[in-house]
Amino acid sequence: MTTLLPGVLATLIGSAIIFVFSWAWPILADRCLYRGIRVDGAWDITEERNGRNVTVGRLELKQVGARIAGNSCRRKTRDGQKSDRTFSYSGSIYGDQVTLLFEDSKGKGFDTGTYVFIVQNDAKTMVGMTTFHGRQENRIVSEPRILKKAVT
Repeated sequence: MTTLLPGVLATLIGSAIIFVFSWAWPILADRCLYRGIRVDGAWDITEERNGRNVTVGRLELKQVGARIAGNSCRRKTRDGQKSDRTFSYSGSIYGDQVTLLFEDSKGKGFDTGTYVFIVQNDAKTMVGMTTFHGRQENRIVSEPRILKKAVT
């Protein structure tokens, strides 16, 4: 019985330490140890159509350290029609490069792809490319995209 009590106590202390570190470590790593660029917040998605830049949706990003997740709502299709499609994003940032994988939230069809952006010096603009399977073209499409920090 005298060896049981220290064993139980050590197990409880070990479990408490594991719990505290599994809960506190991500917060500590994000707030104190991560020194990179912050991209969390709302971003307007801009495409070039017929020689002019058109805002087609909004992307909401959440960042923990170098990991990024988010959702977007697309208001216009690539051919200019109204749309209300939503996409889920996951990715990371390394230096000034943001890499995001996206997928249609409803999971229909070939609606998955990637974004690769370079964060500009003002940290309010990201310039890059998207690559996805285009239904109209029935092939892989790569197009330029610009994300601008939204005024909220």
